[in-house]
Amino acid sequence: MFKSFRWKIALLFISLSSLIYLLLSIVGAVFFYNSVSHAIDEDLRIFASQIGHAIDVEADKPTFRDWLRVVKTEPARSVTTMQLFDERGQMLEHYGATGIPELFVTGSEVSRNGLTVRVRNTKLMHQGKLVGYLQLQLSVKRREEATHEFLLTMMVMAPFVLFAFGICSYFIAGLAVKPIEELVGALRRFVADAGHELNTPAGVVQARAQSLGRKLERQGIENDDISIIINSAERMGKIVQDLMLLAELDAKTELKLRTLDLTNLIAEIVLEYQIRFQEKGVLLSLDCDSVIKIESDSEALERVVRNLLENALKYTEPQGAVTISCHAQGSQVEIVVQDTGIGIPEESQSRIFDRFYRVDQSRTRSSGGSGLGLSIVKAIVHGLAGEVSVSSRPGEGSRFIVSLPFVRKAGIAQKLHTNSF
Repeated sequence: MFKSFRWKIALLFISLSSLIYLLLSIVGAVFFYNSVSHAIDEDLRIFASQIGHAIDVEADKPTFRDWLRVVKTEPARSVTTMQLFDERGQMLEHYGATGIPELFVTGSEVSRNGLTVRVRNTKLMHQGKLVGYLQLQLSVKRREEATHEFLLTMMVMAPFVLFAFGICSYFIAGLAVKPIEELVGALRRFVADAGHELNTPAGVVQARAQSLGRKLERQGIENDDISIIINSAERMGKIVQDLMLLAELDAKTELKLRTLDLTNLIAEIVLEYQIRFQEKGVLLSLDCDSVIKIESDSEALERVVRNLLENALKYTEPQGAVTISCHAQGSQVEIVVQDTGIGIPEESQSRIFDRFYRVDQSRTRSSGGSGLGLSIVKAIVHGLAGEVSVSSRPGEGSRFIVSLPFVRKAGIAQKLHTNSF
C-alpha cells in the first residue's frame, strides 16, 4: 500500500514538474522571441540613425549618395534592405537584401509571399517639406531559427530534467511516506495486540455469562440482565475476532492455494444458512453452474460468501428474497449476492467497504454489526487478485458482485486463518 502511495506522490510530483517545465519553456520561448525582435528593432534604429549622411535630395527627390562605396566598406550592412520612397509612396531606390517592395507607414512586422520582415520607417524632410521616406527591412529568419533552437534544446533536455525530477520526487516521497508508514504499522500492531489481549477476557465473560444464565434458568429465575450481558459479550467477541482477522489480512504472506469446486463450497454454506433465513421469513435461493473448478483458498472464499450472506440477511426484511449465484465469465468467475433489502444510498456506496463505516448507525448497532464485514470481504477478494463491487437502489435491494480469476498467479497475498464471523 505504501509503495503504491509513494509512487502516486512521485508521479504527481513528476506531472506537476512536467507542467511547470512546459510552462517555463513556453514563457522562455515567448521571452526569447520578443527579445530577439527587440534586438532586430534596435539594429534597425541604430542603422537608420547612421545612414542619414548617405542621403541627398535632388530635385525634391531623396537619393542615396555613393551607397555602393558604403556597402563595400561595410559589407555587414548589405543584409539589411534599404528602400527610398517619394512622398507618394513610389519606390525610388533599393539596396541590400531582397525585401518587400512596398511602403509600410504603420506596423513593425509584415509578411508577404512567405517573407516576414521587421520594418522601420522614417520620414525624410527637406526645408520643412516632406520629400520621401527611408524604409529599412530586416528578415526575421534568425529570430525564427533561434527560437526553434531554443525549443529544440528544451525538448532534448526534457527527458533528462524529468528523470532527475523523478529520482528526487521518489526519494522525497519516500521520506514523506516513512513517518506515515511507521504510524500505520504501530496502529496495526496495536490492533493485533489489543485483539489478542481482548480475545481471552471476552471469551471468559461470554462463557461465564452463559454458564450463569443456565444456572439461573435451572433455578427458575429469569433475569434480562444476563441475556444483555451474553449478547454484548458475543458482539464484543465478534468485533475482537474481526479486528484480529484484519490485522492478519494486513500481514502479507502466501495463500493456501488449491483446486476446489466453488459450486459445492457455496452450496454447503447456503444449506447451513437456510434455517436462519427461514426463521426470519426470507427466501434464500442458489443459482450456480453445475461445476466450477477454481484455484483459490477455500477458507478465504468461505469467509467472503458468509459475510455477504450475513449482510444480506441483516438488511433484508421478512417476505424478502436473497439469491446467490456463481457463473463462469471468460477467464473469471462471478459470485453474485442479490437481495431485496433496504438498499444503500448512492452517496454511501463508495464507502461501504471502508472499515467501521455504517450507512445506518442506529440500525447497525441494534443489529450487532461492527462495520467490518464488507471491509473484510474487500481485503480478502483483493488478496485473491479479484474485485468486488456493489450496485444498489434504496428500497429495492443491493447486488454485490465478486469477480475472481480461475487461476491465482503465484505471489505474495494476505494470510487467512480460521476466525469465525
